[in-house]
Amino acid sequence: MYIVTRERELARARALSGALAIADLAGWQIDRSVPILPMPFRNYLHIATAELLLVPSIEPSRGDLDTVERGTRIARCDALVVKASSEGNNTLYCAVGEWQRHGTLWHHARRLWLSSRNEAWLVPDPDEPEESDAVFRLTGSRLRPMVPARLPATGAGAGAGAGAGRNFASGLARGDAYIAAVWSQR
Repeated sequence: MYIVTRERELARARALSGALAIADLAGWQIDRSVPILPMPFRNYLHIATAELLLVPSIEPSRGDLDTVERGTRIARCDALVVKASSEGNNTLYCAVGEWQRHGTLWHHARRLWLSSRNEAWLVPDPDEPEESDAVFRLTGSRLRPMVPARLPATGAGAGAGAGAGRNFASGLARGDAYIAAVWSQR
């Protein structure tokens, strides 16, 4: 049981506004006509066109993924768990769960990356080198893992040139700036 504090409510609001910002970037429409999911899934946002549960969360890192995974089995769709940074940069940390018949495959430690033309992607956090290198393009359809070389204008991936790291870092900085603007902290 948690005691409701101002800090906890602020964290909850930041996670929700971050999740809604990602939905806006991707062009997703939240389906409000679906039957209400049972507890503890009521705060999950359903995006039917992307076959996705969008889950704003303030729980400890990876601590709530068992619950979310149960939700993916009930809804038979993927999940995107969105957590807001609690200190340091204005950053969103995401986990993408791909629903599969025999379990959910998780891609942890994803961050918002924006191209110079504002194409939105979820990419691995460079501070978490143990994670897979899959990237996800935020479009109106279902999230599908891609190889990093698919990122526009980065050259990221095997054999990348010297400028690839700067372009990758610039994309993360644009993503963080977008979230800072959403949170009105420019």
